[in-house]
Amino acid sequence: MATYYPLAAGNEWQYKQKDGSTYVNKVTAANGNEYQMHNSAANTSSTMKLEGQKYIMDALEAGNFQQWLGNDLNNGDSWEIKFKANGLDCILIMTVKDTNTTKEVEGKTYNNVLFIEAENKIVMNGTIMPLNFFTQYYYADGVGLVLTTSSAGDIHALVSYKLI
Repeated sequence: MATYYPLAAGNEWQYKQKDGSTYVNKVTAANGNEYQMHNSAANTSSTMKLEGQKYIMDALEAGNFQQWLGNDLNNGDSWEIKFKANGLDCILIMTVKDTNTTKEVEGKTYNNVLFIEAENKIVMNGTIMPLNFFTQYYYADGVGLVLTTSSAGDIHALVSYKLI
């Protein structure tokens, strides 16, 4: 079984953004199957839990735990993540596009990559409205998130990582 997000206290991933700036995602603490994560770009902390083969986290809204990822996903699997942002009800429709692709990032080739695309929607007056905004996430087995891209041209590329 794949491990798309290796979690242990001290694990960290450094990413480069389109503008050349970098930031670090780090596992700062672990307690059983619960992990504290810190993102240096936003200077925010969140909690991730590994429940069976599902990664559940509250990074989009504190205390609102939603499935973000899974080690046992198949092509075509999809799920919704519901959260509030800036007072708006938001929905991400997560869809697995490929479970075994190869991706080159910053000159390094990653195999056994899981590719998930998220479609962003908001709820206005009870009506779900598509925003025509998509984000692509690429997770390499045994490494973690290696690349994030979006329909707006945003890029977050893994430049280095340390696994304990």
